[in-house]
Amino acid sequence: MLDAGWLLQKVLSLSGLVFALAGVAIFGAHFVRLNGLAARGDSGAVPPEAWRGAGARLGYSIFAVGVTLAVAAMILAASLPGRY
Repeated sequence: MLDAGWLLQKVLSLSGLVFALAGVAIFGAHFVRLNGLAARGDSGAVPPEAWRGAGARLGYSIFAVGVTLAVAAMILAASLPGRY
């Protein structure tokens, strides 16, 4: 049973990393795309949709899920006894 707990901790930790990186990638792609479109315009200012648009919010949400999973993995690791 202890091995299953440590396996769950590792799965939570790695999936948290994957989700956090995916959230950053989605936010970054959305941000860069909108800034590229704005650079073609006259003002060249960063549009507010780049930070607060639907794509940015999706990236933030996925990143938050990843951080939550990583924190859950740390709490689980702190509560489990040592393996050896």
